[in-house]
Amino acid sequence: MTRNDLRTLLNILLPLAQPLVGAMAPLFGIGHTQAVMSAASQTPVVPAGYAFTIWSLLFALSIAWGIWQLLPSMGRESEAARRLGWPLAATFGFSILWMLLSQLTFNGWHLVAVMLCVLVAALSAFFVNRRIDHRATPSPRVERWLLRPLLGLLAGWVSVATFANIAGAAVVSGFFPAEGAGLTVAAVLILLACGGLVLTVLWVARGSAWYAAAVAWALVAILYANTLGRDFNLGVAITAGALLAVVLAMAWQRARMLPQA
Repeated sequence: MTRNDLRTLLNILLPLAQPLVGAMAPLFGIGHTQAVMSAASQTPVVPAGYAFTIWSLLFALSIAWGIWQLLPSMGRESEAARRLGWPLAATFGFSILWMLLSQLTFNGWHLVAVMLCVLVAALSAFFVNRRIDHRATPSPRVERWLLRPLLGLLAGWVSVATFANIAGAAVVSGFFPAEGAGLTVAAVLILLACGGLVLTVLWVARGSAWYAAAVAWALVAILYANTLGRDFNLGVAITAGALLAVVLAMAWQRARMLPQA
């Protein structure tokens, strides 16, 4: 098997494995659900539960990508498959590892370490895609309707999820207080750090509607969680709302300056 064959195989098998591994606890009774893990280390930074339905879309887009890059007449020999195959395979692989660990163990710095690997791989694929001349590919529409949504949504969601993981691990380890004003201050600082990463990505990428959409989806869910969904937390709600406004404003401004990608 050649290196290219291995890349192609991983990019179809790993996307197919993601939803199966993610459902290991609820469907197969192995370990505990990720909801149970999250509830055991709940912090104000964790989005409301409904926000995690974004994974259904990400799984579907990942499988669509795997099928497209497998087809010899379409994506298999394309520049997109060659340059995105390995960072996306790494993203899928580390994501599967995180899903396994989150159902077999509880929150901790080991999950943060894996999530950071997911983030690095997802951002790598996101930025690599922006350097590919898709006008020369067999199907530019694939880039517009498959690659942009997949890479933008994945990188945006993981950007926020990483900081939610950090907050949970910090509370479990005793680094952050588990309640009270101290937890609120820590959550606000985590959100501001997350905002710094997100705004940097949007600035360097010169805008990305899909990346901004995933971040906005997560921030709205954090805002909802800290107002109507869970315990009311004014400080975190204001911070999430302010970040949401800034992210949308920057995405809109960059979209006006340059063609969206």
